[in-house]
Amino acid sequence: MKTTLRFTVMLLGLASLPGLAREQPMPSTLATSLSCQPPSSAPAATASQDLFDQYSWQMFIALNWPAQNGQRGDPDCSKQPGDPGYTVWQTYKTVEEIFLPQGANPGPWNTRQAAKSLGIINIAALKNSSQVNAVDQAVGGWLIDQAGNPTYYDISANETSYNYIVANSFYNADVVSKANNINFPYGVIEVKSSWRILTTRDNASRYLTMLARVATFDDQGQRTGVTEAYLGLVGLHIITKANGYPQWIWSTFEQIDNVPPKVLVNGVWVDQPTSGTAYSYFNSTAPAATLNQSPCDWQTQGAHLVCVPKPGTTFQTPNPLNRFTPIAEVTNGVNTQYRTDPDLQRSVLKYYQLITTQRPLMPDNPSNPLGQPTPALSANVTMESYIQPNSSCMNCHSMATPVKSPYKSDYSYLFKFANAPVGKTIKDEE
Repeated sequence: MKTTLRFTVMLLGLASLPGLAREQPMPSTLATSLSCQPPSSAPAATASQDLFDQYSWQMFIALNWPAQNGQRGDPDCSKQPGDPGYTVWQTYKTVEEIFLPQGANPGPWNTRQAAKSLGIINIAALKNSSQVNAVDQAVGGWLIDQAGNPTYYDISANETSYNYIVANSFYNADVVSKANNINFPYGVIEVKSSWRILTTRDNASRYLTMLARVATFDDQGQRTGVTEAYLGLVGLHIITKANGYPQWIWSTFEQIDNVPPKVLVNGVWVDQPTSGTAYSYFNSTAPAATLNQSPCDWQTQGAHLVCVPKPGTTFQTPNPLNRFTPIAEVTNGVNTQYRTDPDLQRSVLKYYQLITTQRPLMPDNPSNPLGQPTPALSANVTMESYIQPNSSCMNCHSMATPVKSPYKSDYSYLFKFANAPVGKTIKDEE
């Protein structure tokens, strides 16, 4: 049975005035809903930003609904946000489960879920690890929080995406590298998440948490082993291929204690830290020149560029961050609406905020295949940490290809994780 909790928010009627619709936080009268099911459709391409931001929040709530026991990707609508157990998106198939060693078939969707294991510390570099001169790689690098611990990442896909990959044998690197027709069906959802290790200084009640095995590293960033850690979610990309949007819709959320908010003072954006808040990636005493800087001294090793800590630093040296593009007023209005909703007050979701929703303004314009990304910039400080001034999810993903392939992969970097069959590598095909 579908559970839907509804409330109505009344705001001033300024948004109905000509020329002001996209400048105000919300329309004059708006009914929104908290539901265990994701929205059945996306707003029209010409809809205002607040409607897309509501779409993002509705998707965020539905994907963070408690999942049914034994049913991957399905919500338990008898429960409420904040109830114990994995959320819906946490039961999606991870890249580790989709792309098995030696390009093996990963089997049916609803397999038993194994213990969580996170080993990725550098999404930006990993995406283009086969392309030595790739722009993403040169500006990527790991992210160390203010406690001196690495940020970990995971990528997962829903059942629609998984079934498409399996039906086409795209889990096999040899197959997908030759595919010139990758085109996911509508209804696909991909999720990228970022996590940090919670310490005794952190208030764990402000995070979506999980126990997981994580990779350990030496002071030069070389893997040394595996340990179990208590993790808190700090960032979440939700990527949906909604009907009518061949360029997908891109929603990015962060935990509110990553970096402080900004306020406009005399025409200048300034940080406004909350007293008593220990920000995970912000250091108020850090020189401005050190903010949002890659930790890497890139060195060529074989066919790849490898990140080596810059002189005077180690893998434990914090990388101070700040938000380059302030959250838009309209998006902050939607954040306030949802974060203060009474039905979310017992859930950690109230400690998360939408950064922006990027989508194509003209998805069907043949003269502009990218569809004019709107807004032009989209950056999560935990995932696009060092490229915020130029970060666009749509622009970046429009260049996605499988490993060693000239063919585009429909805005998905999933296939960078595909493995070759026994006794064969993608290099054999060059």
